[in-house]
Amino acid sequence: MNTRRLTSGILAATCLLALVACRSSGSGDTAASTPTTGVTPSLAGSTEQTPSQILAAAATEPTSIPSTLTKLPKAPEKGLKVAFLTCSNPSCALLNPGFTDAAKLLGWKPTVITYDSAQPGQALQQAINAGYKYIATTSITLNTVTPQIAEAKAKGIAIFGAYTGDKPEGKTNGLYGVSADFGSSSETGKLLASWTIKDSNSAANTVFVSLPIYPTLVAQGNAAKAEYASACPKCSFAVLGLSATQVGQGQTPAAIVNYLKTHTSTNYVYLAFGGLDAGVSAAIKAAGLASRVKIIGGQGQKAQMQQVISGAESAWSILPEEYTMWVVVDWMARLNIGALDQTALDATSSSPSYLVDTADGARKRLAVDDGIWQGPTGFQSQFKALWGL
Repeated sequence: MNTRRLTSGILAATCLLALVACRSSGSGDTAASTPTTGVTPSLAGSTEQTPSQILAAAATEPTSIPSTLTKLPKAPEKGLKVAFLTCSNPSCALLNPGFTDAAKLLGWKPTVITYDSAQPGQALQQAINAGYKYIATTSITLNTVTPQIAEAKAKGIAIFGAYTGDKPEGKTNGLYGVSADFGSSSETGKLLASWTIKDSNSAANTVFVSLPIYPTLVAQGNAAKAEYASACPKCSFAVLGLSATQVGQGQTPAAIVNYLKTHTSTNYVYLAFGGLDAGVSAAIKAAGLASRVKIIGGQGQKAQMQQVISGAESAWSILPEEYTMWVVVDWMARLNIGALDQTALDATSSSPSYLVDTADGARKRLAVDDGIWQGPTGFQSQFKALWGL
């Protein structure tokens, strides 16, 4: 599912949308579309940076991987069998080349296995039975694959994740690292809240449109709430929670318009991830609300850049795709030679991001990889240097 590219989110950022599409109606209908209000600080909460400082840091595309990563002291083993469990939506496929390309550079034998979001344990069991030494996953939480995690631990197979809030505890819980973790979601929330605070002259009344059944989106919203609480007490923040069925049946635009009609002070619609965007600006315009409301969101890609160029939407955070899996392969290499430590995990567990809020910026993004941001400029060569290649 894409939240990110759980944003956001979503999927994140990248895999969030697929989980919405594939989730069964029985488990996806429990989220109500009733908005909640109030500002509640979270662990991702307040920051010492002002909104202007947060925006300044996100004004340009990152050009390097974290400087705290150290060069591998020796080369990892060659010929290792490694697997990546990817979701079935095409958005998840954006991650696949990053995993396979990075693994092949290390002389490994990578395989991508597509899992059923309703039964992720089947794919993980398949990878365990096939004897893969390291297994990467995206948007799979540990509590949905408990028997397989226990078997992997018993067999010495290391699991790595992406777009999940599970805490890696190594041998204790079988999870050795999580790329694009909840820190990425929190940064998106703070960034977009800061944009509305500055854009509105501290008069933002924002509705956050989300799927509360997904913890990564909840984390994004909580961080935004906390930013408003600390930097703009006069601003308001509400959550419009949608169910997976509503999103899957294309009901998002109508739900937003209905909300705006009954909440007449709302002047920003904040979409948790790009997968919620289809039809929203057109519906708001048709309802005669476009002059009152600005649309922003997390994890923008091609369609969202086109909306910014047209002026229909105002700002989107940009999160990486292939970089996310290069990070995972880097961790695998470090684990293989006994060099995976907390410094390496902390350096790259949260994804880099930046903000596009101008037509020129959106055109620039569209000019490369059709609007898909793979990662910081030259990140592949920077990782290769760390690997001694």
